[in-house]
Amino acid sequence: MTELPITLAPIISTAELRALGYSSQTTQKLIRTRALIPLARGWYSPQQPPTPEIRHRLITLAAMRTLGAGCVASHYSALLQRDLPIYDADLNTVHLSRVGRGRPVTRRGLVVHRPIPAEAVVGPQIHLGLAIAQNGIVCGPMACLIAADAALHRGLLTREDLSQALDWVRGHPNTGQLDAFLRRADARSESPGETRLRYAFHLMGHRVIPQSLIRDGSFCARVDFQLVDAKVIVEFDGLVKYGRGEEADGQPSGRDALVAEKVREDRLRELGYEVVRVTWAELANLPALARRMRAAINRAQARRGTGQRSQSA
Repeated sequence: MTELPITLAPIISTAELRALGYSSQTTQKLIRTRALIPLARGWYSPQQPPTPEIRHRLITLAAMRTLGAGCVASHYSALLQRDLPIYDADLNTVHLSRVGRGRPVTRRGLVVHRPIPAEAVVGPQIHLGLAIAQNGIVCGPMACLIAADAALHRGLLTREDLSQALDWVRGHPNTGQLDAFLRRADARSESPGETRLRYAFHLMGHRVIPQSLIRDGSFCARVDFQLVDAKVIVEFDGLVKYGRGEEADGQPSGRDALVAEKVREDRLRELGYEVVRVTWAELANLPALARRMRAAINRAQARRGTGQRSQSA
């Protein structure tokens, strides 16, 4: 047989192929023709994973099936199972945790961590808050904050869940900053970039309102950030959110999007706002971003002063 059943699962093992009647020679032919994609030793996928993240999910599933019910996906491997954003993660390494008892294991491409309490497992999965905290341990506190923002935004957990997770990892290495970062978790952030930018504002000492609504008559614009102490709006990475009326929120595409973006920003400037757009690259140079923000604040203050003088005249 050189064809695979169309009902094949997302992953299949060498043993399962043998049980279906596929010899080693046939399996090798299927690999050569790309009908089977090798994932890990003894495990295959019937199709090429379209992204590194999906490939990691499949390899995680293979590792769990190999090790049995005593392990669950953890750290960023668990976050990817729930389609949550990751940051600064090594997708070539799968992370699992023992449940209740068992020894840690580290080998190429796989880390099986120390046992977690049985109450930290919900059904077949690790407690999401614990996975987020674990992710902060291996990838840093910003990775922890990005995942926490996304989970809160989607209503997948509560702040109490995050507090419980911190109790579970307290005293572990690399947890010193997690508490401070998770206190800043905010459900209003809609992307990893917005989370990083919001934390950059904290470092720069700027108070901001995420996802602020600017209204004037029938015009309504939802902006990524509005500064509290100045008429400055900040948008991350050129993403445009706009609408008419309280519930409107649409995004045109192509040339229409560019026209809508210009009309929207012109209207915001007519209302007296400075509009600043921030890209991913700028988040790597906070001193330069701080100078841009200070210049925008100065322009907004100068514009306000000019307006006040015009009114008094």
